[in-house]
Amino acid sequence: MQPSVRSSPAPPWATRVVSVPSSDVDFAGYVRDLAGTHLDGAALEARIRQRYPRARVHPNDLSGRDAVWYAYRDGHWEPARSR
Repeated sequence: MQPSVRSSPAPPWATRVVSVPSSDVDFAGYVRDLAGTHLDGAALEARIRQRYPRARVHPNDLSGRDAVWYAYRDGHWEPARSR
């Protein structure tokens, strides 16, 4: 399966990765640890998918902003479920 990362990867030193859902502390910790290894977007997604097969990594598409990547555990954003 092809990685879902679009466009050229930002330099690792300029990248911040936001994990979604933020409530999953295990996923967030795993993403944070991998992001610290200076992988590009495609490599980061491939590594995350070893543990979370549905995960996707996407850069933000807003120009003029610092590089921010979003790591989606379930492949896309989902609203929080009611308890």
